Amino acid sequence: MPLDKYFSTDYASARAKFLAVAAEAGLAVISHPHSLNGPKEEALALDLVTLCPDASAPCRTERVFVALSATHGVEGFVGAAAQVAWLKKGYWKKVPAGVSVLLLHAVNPHGFAWLRRVTEENVDLNRNFADFSKPLPRKPAYEELADAICPKTWTTESRASADAQLAAYAERHGPKALNRAIMGGQYTRPDGVFFGGTKPSWSRETLMKILHSYCTAAKHVAILDFHTGLGPFASGVSYCVGDEGTSSVTKAHEVWGDEAHVMAAAPGSSVHDGYNLTGIARLMSQINVYGNTLEFGTYPTEDMIRAVRADNWLHLYGDPNSPEGQAIKAEIKRMFYPEESEDWKARVLAQSLAVWDRGITGLANL
Repeated sequence: MPLDKYFSTDYASARAKFLAVAAEAGLAVISHPHSLNGPKEEALALDLVTLCPDASAPCRTERVFVALSATHGVEGFVGAAAQVAWLKKGYWKKVPAGVSVLLLHAVNPHGFAWLRRVTEENVDLNRNFADFSKPLPRKPAYEELADAICPKTWTTESRASADAQLAAYAERHGPKALNRAIMGGQYTRPDGVFFGGTKPSWSRETLMKILHSYCTAAKHVAILDFHTGLGPFASGVSYCVGDEGTSSVTKAHEVWGDEAHVMAAAPGSSVHDGYNLTGIARLMSQINVYGNTLEFGTYPTEDMIRAVRADNWLHLYGDPNSPEGQAIKAEIKRMFYPEESEDWKARVLAQSLAVWDRGITGLANL
């Protein structure tokens, strides 16, 4: 399979493929320009393709399917490839009547271009959907470990000392508790990792502007959000957020789940704070929102976290253009996009399109 037709090596080429395939299909692209540029001074934007009865107006259907790529910027390669393949293979011509589709390419274009999970504000977009009108969650475990998670120097010695502190915490509380402490989202350390921000980011505001604009008539909205990094290599797991047995999770099972695709219901009280699909459902409470975080595994979690910590240090204290900086950028890209593995790319693309097709079919049958 000519995978290079779909997958890209960087944000600029991913965007070029998306714009080109939309043009080939005769579909208009609405671009929401970002105020900053990429590392090679390339323009950045959140690009939108709509398949509505009237492409020049908000969707008037009661069912809308939304596909997001690059919520976590550097994770954007799979979602972008799936969007290109879905258009290039002509799946868009087979959308059931009564269903509109929105393709949002590079929700976090700055992170995609700079090979970072975070936005230009160092904000984790998937922790940025907190309700900022209320007191933000306190994270004592993160505060306890903050200096070890994000040391100010990134030498062999400083890493060994920091890693020893993290290992000691895991010994006392367990590895899962350590991962929750690091990845659960925090709102007090803007120079730290998994920082949820103190206000809505540009990416969150732009995404919500689009959803509010195009889903004015919707009663049911299914959202497919592509992610990479967690789980067995090349295996995809669909996560919906909410307590098992609630109507939102039950309907999500109807939309997304069958024997071929695992649907794990993550209790709302145990997942990351500021989760994007939970926040979207809250901000669009008049609509039934069925979110699916489709996560494809790459490498061990501890390696991924180490790469994120290194990248955080690099953009605070280092030089991305130095040999050390280039090595750190190459490693974080590899952790979330094993582009050297043709098998990984083939498997995740096939699964992506299968889940996408199942979601549209399930939405149409509600």
